[in-house]
Amino acid sequence: MIKIRFLILLLVVYSCQTKETKSTSKKPELEKSNVDEIEIHKRSFFVGDLDSDKINDTAFVNYKWNAKTNEIECGKYNCDIDIEFKRNIPKISFAQSLGVFVAKTQDVNNDNANEIIIFSRTNEGWWNKISVWSFKNKTWNMIAETDGFISDDKDFENRIIKEKGKYYLIGQDKWNEDENGNFKIIKVKLSN
Repeated sequence: MIKIRFLILLLVVYSCQTKETKSTSKKPELEKSNVDEIEIHKRSFFVGDLDSDKINDTAFVNYKWNAKTNEIECGKYNCDIDIEFKRNIPKISFAQSLGVFVAKTQDVNNDNANEIIIFSRTNEGWWNKISVWSFKNKTWNMIAETDGFISDDKDFENRIIKEKGKYYLIGQDKWNEDENGNFKIIKVKLSN
């Protein structure tokens, strides 16, 4: 008789634990609905033949997009973005970036290497870090960097100009305005 009562008690305890386990298993379903709002976005940018192997290369950018907030989903402390390439071209990483745009450009420093221009969106409104990178000897080297105010697609254009045989990266000074209230233009020399 005692054994039967003990077995019944075990059965009741065990069934209570099973119900408790079932009720806690619902939490991941709620978390899953938040996960469904996160999408993996993949962007690719044609950048020409970077490593001079006569095969055109593409820059790939993958990031997590939060559909609810319409922003890049950042980790706990940062919003790092990697620009990756196929074959033996190393990646370029940006810390604290909310998105990047990559474009091919000409050899601006006369080093006979292939260069790209990268626009990395900051958390300061419409401001981007604009940088020019040269790929030579299987290594990326940043040639120059400046800030740029990007509010329209046309603001990505004409960021590299040539004056008197020299190339310049064009940006804006976010702390100073000209007499018309526009941000002052900055020219960063790219070639020797």
